[in-house]
Amino acid sequence: MQALVRSRCATCGTLLRVDVADLVARHGPGYSLIDKLERCRMVGCSGSTFYLASRTYGGAWTLLLRDPALIASFETLPPARTALG
Repeated sequence: MQALVRSRCATCGTLLRVDVADLVARHGPGYSLIDKLERCRMVGCSGSTFYLASRTYGGAWTLLLRDPALIASFETLPPARTALG
């Protein structure tokens, strides 16, 4: 699908690009990012990241969370920031 994928930390707010080819290599082609959490990759942060996807650059980002409990746990998020700033 050539979708763009980002991860966002619920603790520090950092947005990071996700290499979809790396995810496929690690988990296989049938792996789903919906409701998946991973540890934040920012140094000094122990938060959890969730995934967002967009079909094109400049397009709307879709939260890849469907579980109501997960959505509720991320209701108050810090402002989004890039890894550069």
